[in-house]
Amino acid sequence: MEMEIGREILWNAGPGARIITYILAAITIIVFVMGILKRMKMWKIGKPVEMDFKKLLGERIGYFISNGIFHKSILRESFPGTMHFFIFWGFLVLAVGTALVALQDDFFEPLFKVKYLVGNFYLTFSFILEVAGLMAIIGILLALYRRYVTKPTRLDSKPEDMITLLWILAVLVTGFLVEGARIAVTRPEYEVWSFVGWGVASLFGDSKESAMIMHRVLWYLHMVLSFGLIVYIVYSKLLHIITSSINMLFRGVEDVPGGETARGAIQPIADFETAEEFGINTIEGFTWRQNFDLDACTRCGRCQDLCPAYNTDKPLSPKQFIQDLKAEWERTANGVKNEDGLIDKVIQEETLWSCTACLACQVNCPISIPTFDKNIEMRRYLTLTLSKTTPETRLLFKNLQQKGDPYGMGKRQRTEWTEGLDIKNVAEHEVEYLYWAGCVASLDDRNRKVARSFATILNQAGVSFGMLGQDETCCGDPARRCGNEELYLGIAQGNVELLNELGIKKIITTCPHCLHTLKNEYSQIGGKFEVYHQSEFIWKLVKEGKLSLNPSIEGNITFHDPCYLGRVNGVFEEPRSILDKVRKGSYSEMERNHDRSFCCGGGGGRIWMEEHHKRINHARIDEAIAITANTVVTACPYCLIMMEDAVKDKEKGETMKVLDLSEIVTKSI
Repeated sequence: MEMEIGREILWNAGPGARIITYILAAITIIVFVMGILKRMKMWKIGKPVEMDFKKLLGERIGYFISNGIFHKSILRESFPGTMHFFIFWGFLVLAVGTALVALQDDFFEPLFKVKYLVGNFYLTFSFILEVAGLMAIIGILLALYRRYVTKPTRLDSKPEDMITLLWILAVLVTGFLVEGARIAVTRPEYEVWSFVGWGVASLFGDSKESAMIMHRVLWYLHMVLSFGLIVYIVYSKLLHIITSSINMLFRGVEDVPGGETARGAIQPIADFETAEEFGINTIEGFTWRQNFDLDACTRCGRCQDLCPAYNTDKPLSPKQFIQDLKAEWERTANGVKNEDGLIDKVIQEETLWSCTACLACQVNCPISIPTFDKNIEMRRYLTLTLSKTTPETRLLFKNLQQKGDPYGMGKRQRTEWTEGLDIKNVAEHEVEYLYWAGCVASLDDRNRKVARSFATILNQAGVSFGMLGQDETCCGDPARRCGNEELYLGIAQGNVELLNELGIKKIITTCPHCLHTLKNEYSQIGGKFEVYHQSEFIWKLVKEGKLSLNPSIEGNITFHDPCYLGRVNGVFEEPRSILDKVRKGSYSEMERNHDRSFCCGGGGGRIWMEEHHKRINHARIDEAIAITANTVVTACPYCLIMMEDAVKDKEKGETMKVLDLSEIVTKSI
């Protein structure tokens, strides 16, 4: 009689194997659930926060499937991405396979006499599980090689990391050894489909008796290791299987397309009028959702790789920042009270002020952990509660409060750049668009040329536009990102009131920081405006046939993505499309571009502060030098200043120039 294709589930396990398995499974479930309940209690530490989990649920699930299940964000880096993909999918398939075995053995066969792990399905099933197990082993070996041989600087290996990797490897290897021992005894020809086990079978020699003994020992070892690993998940870094998944599924709405809160928009202080202190200096001061971010961090270090502060020897590492807060959160959860607060006890002041608010850490985190939302709360505490800030920011606040601009130059000088240009005042003429020049374009000599260029473009294209003239003031971005929410609100509310009174609906600006504030943060205080950045608007004019561009720029051109234009507001292709129209020579991308672009160093209020250690703008211009760029084009007044300073410092002025996008377009009309 022909042997049935399949296998006996508890073959050779011995009497009582099923009972032992059930007992161990029950213990595993109980200990696992106890660990989860304890962790859930820890997750509740912090202020409550209103979250509508049903809102945009489809987009959230889609993001989780794309990035969590299929690893889109993790695979941005090929080696670690492939490594993690192999481990994840290997174990996922093995888990499904184990579940199918258990369902047949414990449910379908005893209750309904149904066996599906037979015939061709069994052969396919066996082959797929072999591939999955082999993938997982390769992934673990790659992880061991990366962590302990190549040793990238962003990885800070701990004993737990080695234990985790070796434990997983032991589960996988013992699984194949159990299979190999079984095949060595039974030797059905169809088990060649279990190609790894078939090969391993040769290790057990010709003695069936010894192979059966080894099989039974290995079977119980594999079972104990497997159940132990499940329990270990809750008490180790493997918890990220749960926390990272939840973090991706319910990440901040700013990272969900269509979300009400834009990426990078700072949340207002809810109880500003009644609070006795502002900002945060304790773990309990953060929301439970922010504290959950801390637990979800896997220490992968991708944030650190792209942090401009860390890469120029500043005291800030986004990874360490999160890990330091996580350690404090765990201490607090275990009843260890910190009476001294976070600032200068857990996080140093210099660390807080090192951040440029570029959001490279958040955008490039595979599980969307924000860092600046925690930083800004501590800056607020320093600035508003302790009245403790840097000398430069004190001057910045004074200038903003007294003169309405960061330079302290005042209203009269704000409109000097408009001399000789036909620009209407929106208070006196009805126009379609308001051109919001911003402080830097209005008052910095170099950027005044940019404002003139853009106004010339608008006139050339016949756009109906005007300005506020001397009524224009700072949008408030520098004050807010330096933690002075009170000053920001005073400025912003005045601007919103004025714009609404004038009936302004559409705004164009040359500054990405103004763009972000006007578009994404004024909406928090009743300012609903349609806001364009110059790059978006120029490309709109080109597509509508209102602006014709001719190739005129020689040499090799590159584009520096401003953080608040590209990474924060998603404008990447419009400036590049414009450059394709105006260049005669070649175009090259710098090493870090688009979402991975490297900050110029001016954001987060840093342009108004002294910089110590290696300069961020020098690190960025080195990338342009490396590709022998003749023209570095940007579309942000901060970036223009920082890039030009770097070119001068590097003495590259004879071979390299920095231009704003509007200047390039003006040359090509």
